[in-house]
Amino acid sequence: MKIAVAVNDGQVSEHFGHCQGYALYQDEGGDVRSEGFLESPPHEPGKLPLFLASHDVDLVMAGGMGPRAVELFRQNGIEVLLGVSGDADGAVERHSAGELRTGDSTCHHNEEVKPKEGTRLICVTSQGEGLKGDAEDRFGRSPYFVILDLETGEASTFENPVADAAGGAGPRAVQFVADQGAEVVITGQLGDKAADAMASSGIKAYSYKGGGKVSDAVRLFLEGELSPLN
Repeated sequence: MKIAVAVNDGQVSEHFGHCQGYALYQDEGGDVRSEGFLESPPHEPGKLPLFLASHDVDLVMAGGMGPRAVELFRQNGIEVLLGVSGDADGAVERHSAGELRTGDSTCHHNEEVKPKEGTRLICVTSQGEGLKGDAEDRFGRSPYFVILDLETGEASTFENPVADAAGGAGPRAVQFVADQGAEVVITGQLGDKAADAMASSGIKAYSYKGGGKVSDAVRLFLEGELSPLN
């Protein structure tokens, strides 16, 4: 199990969304080890659940978190523990031993704040479903498209309806992801016709050939590490 603890100066943060960063731990059946530290990215509505999901986090701990954020984490398959306090290392050790005391969220704020206007949808070519699927280098022949909503943190998987088409798969696949509202595509490579169709549709494409998971491609995109294809 991979655990992320919201921290400020080594102590569990009272508010998940306003911490300095996230201490990472791996718990393998009671064998707990530190996995480093992630600095908190610039705050945007719905971004934190997706950001930590891209790092394969299974559980987050914090003093407090709003109910909307809790729901977004759960939609991304991440468990949430609130009401946690004290030293981060100690909290994880107590959790591993089954001795961690949790409680109600320690932060209360207006959950009716609306996200910024517009929706940012990212499409990643994939060999499987969800963030844990293997990224696919091909675009037009990709078995799946995983589409991520950065405003809500939701991920949806679509089978590529033209993966086995006799010809013209690239431009037709562009039309399909455009119909889903994608503004960004992350893939390994594009044919000339697919690249032209994306340019005409206003979709920006970025290259990922790391041989990793969809989550790895998303993480590198969020960190600004991917090169444009068009």
